[in-house]
Formats: sequence, structure tokens, C-alpha cells
Amino acid sequence: MTVGDLVTYVDGRALREGRLARLQAALAASEADACLLFNPANVRYATGATTMTVYCLGSFVRCAVVAPAGRAVLFEHGNSMHLFADIEADVRPFHAWEFFDDPDAEAAVWAREVAVALRELGVPEGGRVAVDKLAPVAHAALTVDGYAVVEAGTIVMDARAVKTPEEIALARANGRLVMDMLAVFEAAIAPGVRERDLVAVLADAMLRGGGEYLITRGVASGPNTNPWRQEATDRPIETGDLVFVDTDVNGIDGYFSCVSRTFVCGDAEPTAVQRETYAIARDWVASMRDLIRPGVGFRELAERAPRLPERFRAQRYECILHSCGLEDEGPSVSYADAGQPNPDRVIEPGMVVVSEVYLGEVGTRFGVKLGDQWLVTEDGLEDLAPYPYDARLGG
Repeated sequence: MTVGDLVTYVDGRALREGRLARLQAALAASEADACLLFNPANVRYATGATTMTVYCLGSFVRCAVVAPAGRAVLFEHGNSMHLFADIEADVRPFHAWEFFDDPDAEAAVWAREVAVALRELGVPEGGRVAVDKLAPVAHAALTVDGYAVVEAGTIVMDARAVKTPEEIALARANGRLVMDMLAVFEAAIAPGVRERDLVAVLADAMLRGGGEYLITRGVASGPNTNPWRQEATDRPIETGDLVFVDTDVNGIDGYFSCVSRTFVCGDAEPTAVQRETYAIARDWVASMRDLIRPGVGFRELAERAPRLPERFRAQRYECILHSCGLEDEGPSVSYADAGQPNPDRVIEPGMVVVSEVYLGEVGTRFGVKLGDQWLVTEDGLEDLAPYPYDARLGG
């Protein structure tokens, strides 16, 4: 099986070429001479190469070298090179340094091979190489060869902020996958079902639908919903519990979807305070939907965003908007009182963005999480996964 076989929703070659063109344009506009990428999402963006993604998140097994023009060079695990015979990159074996008794010597070999690729791409000794992440031993080996290591974060974020037509098609396909995941999730909520069982339902629907993996086990119920960030446990759900889910899924062709819903379990009538909290969260997301449009600056969006009641601020979600692509990514918009790191950025057509909110008062036994994912178009927002809110809570 090759990369081309894995792409079922779009033209794989067009997807890869479009992404590489955006990355090279962002690189050309920067002060760096080349990118050296290890983050699996960035390597995939530049070359289309991906396998054993979760393993690669914690180990250095492949990297990509990209210059402002020409083919990317993919250094790939020797036993996986055959998977990428059809991509538009120069595929070479990756010389690993991890899991050896002398990592310095092995990293020096890796650095020499990267230096050869950089010279072939026209990057001279002493050039500025933008890196997304690198182990200290490899960093030392690369700088010994005379290259200046600089940060790649802004370059890749600039490239990935606006999606290509093929990426937009994948975002829509993944929206349909998320709708299916949420439908089976809601149907499975019942007294006695464990939080862990609901994660299994999500994962089953995700895998059967062509997705790849969940980045969290973002399911909580009852008192586990406050404070948030708790992942699924063995807790059996009880009648009247609120149950929330954050899909947090790398779906079809690896594209990320982040949609949140909160439901009530069983036939119990929600309490007045549950309905009130839910209504505030629902209205907050709706207000954000009305504010996000092409041309709106990030500073303006932060200043105009709805204010949360004081009792919810201590445990609020960390931003009011973030982007989605091959991962949960930037650019993002902070709350106005948190400082805006990128105030001059603007919302652009082709962005895929999420607004999500968590409301949980310190010391109470429940919280509400809601969030929607939208494609920014010339005419406004397209809801990529318009799954209904819980009508019993006032959705």
C-alpha cells in the first residue's frame, strides 16, 4: 500500500502539491533558508508521508527538509520507505540516533546526511534552518556543521492557516465522520454505562469511518465534568448526570476535528442551574459564530467576544478560537484580558476554526462544554458538523 492508496476523498497528488506550495511560499517570505521538520503533522503537510503516527509523536524516526523551491527531501525509517514510493519527494533512509549507546556519534551521521541534502537544495554552510523540534544531541550535531537553527513555528503556521481546496474537502468529509461519532455517542448514554465505554463507542465509529486516532479520551460525566480536562474513567454514569464529549479526533487522512457537546443522562429533568449554565454556553458559541467573518482582526475579535460571567472565569477554556488542520493548531485568539500574541492577524477565507467554551463554577459538581467547528468562506461560516445540541437542556 502506498500513500496514493490511502487518499480516498481527494486527489492525493493535488493535496500534497498544494500543501508544499503553501509551505514553500511561507518559507520564501521568512528569513530562513530551509525548514527541517520532525513534527509528524508538519512532515505530512510537506510530503504526505505518515505511518505509525502516534509512535512518531514521541520518537525521532523521520524528518523532512524543505527549501523555497524544488522537491522536499524525506528522511524515512528504512523499513517504511516503500510506503512512500509515489510521493513527489526525494526519499532517503533516516539515520536514527535514539536507542543507541553512543547517540552523539549516530546523530553526527544523521547531521552529515542532512547537510548533504541542504547543500543539494542550495542552502550553504551557515544557512538558517528553521526547525520545529529537535533533540539536544541532534541540535548539537547540526550546529557543528555550521548551520544556524531557528524556530519554524511561525513559518508552518502561516502556511497551514488557510486550507487548500483538497484540505477543505477533507474538512467536510471529517465533519460527516464527526456527526456519525456524536450520533452513536449520544445513543449510548445510559445509566450504568462507564465513561470508558463511551470512548470505545467514539473510537469504534471513528475507525470504521476511516479515521485514524483520538488525541484525548475527552469524555466526562457528573462530578468528573468539574473541573474539566479530566479524561474518561471507569465511573458509571448516573441518571441526571451531565455528560460531555470533546471529539478531539484525527480523522480521514489525518485531518483534525474538535467538536464538543454536553448531554443529560436518562429521563431525569435537568435542574434549573444546569439549564442556565447550558444556555450561557450555547449563547456564547452562537455569539462567536456571529462575530467570525473574513477580514475581522484577531484583536477586534478578542475585544468583541462575549464576556463570561465572573463565576466561570477561573476555569475557562484557554482561548476563544483556534484553528484545525492536521492537528489542533494555531493561529488562535486569546481572551481579551489574557493578552493577544498575534493581534494583527485577520480571519481569512479558507480557515478552519473552532470556538469552544467550558463553564464550570469552582466547587460545583458539574460543568458544561460546547464547541463548534466552522469553515470560513467569503460569505461567512459553514458549520462542518452541525450536530444538534441537547434539546432537554435548551439546545
